[in-house]
Amino acid sequence: MPITDVLQMMGRAGRPQFDNEGVAVVLVHDVKKNFYKKFLYDPFPVESSLLEVLPEHINAEIVAGTVQTKQAALDYLTWTYFFRRLLKNPTYYNLDGLEPNQMNAFLSSLVEKVVYELEAAACLVQKEHILLPTFLGRISSFYYLSYRTMKHFLDDLSRK
Repeated sequence: MPITDVLQMMGRAGRPQFDNEGVAVVLVHDVKKNFYKKFLYDPFPVESSLLEVLPEHINAEIVAGTVQTKQAALDYLTWTYFFRRLLKNPTYYNLDGLEPNQMNAFLSSLVEKVVYELEAAACLVQKEHILLPTFLGRISSFYYLSYRTMKHFLDDLSRK
């Protein structure tokens, strides 16, 4: 059984509506005992999944008015859990090193890519370095839709 399944079962041990605590018993083959013991005493790192949905988050911040420039989007990234994990485990996120110029180039390219994707999906427009949401960007943010859905609407839907 994978370790994630074991940990999930342990997290659900007990009856939350009736008990204040639960007990989990893990029976393992003697050879695997030290492997599982490691997870009891050393926390398993949890990595960020923000990169998978970064355009949606940036779009929502643009619609809310908290991000109005690429620099503000870059600043927004530095306040996320993703940024904290990036500093701790750069290779997981395909970052070559933690030098300031490497970090800046990596984060800047992320922001450029996100802005390009949102512009291509007609979710935002740039006017004099200001990021402005479009009607499709507002719909995407309001209904928690992917920017890809907005691009699909733009490309494939007609008046008919």
